[in-house]
Amino acid sequence: MANYEQYYQKSIMALTNLIRETKGVPTEKEWNRLAGTDNYLTSQSLGFIAQTKFSELCKKIYKEIQKQNKKEKVK
Repeated sequence: MANYEQYYQKSIMALTNLIRETKGVPTEKEWNRLAGTDNYLTSQSLGFIAQTKFSELCKKIYKEIQKQNKKEKVK
């Protein structure tokens, strides 16, 4: 795996963890502040790579987390 792919995956994991912890979607400004301090890709970069808007990417991640939570509750 190339470095940029690892960098992207690291950023997506951090975004997923942030959404899971806060139970909400961060704004681009909030994410970019975190990305700058913790060395993650910015909202623009994540959106570009995912070929979608940052807000849509966050919503997709949020929905996946909700599905996982429902599955865990059923067990």
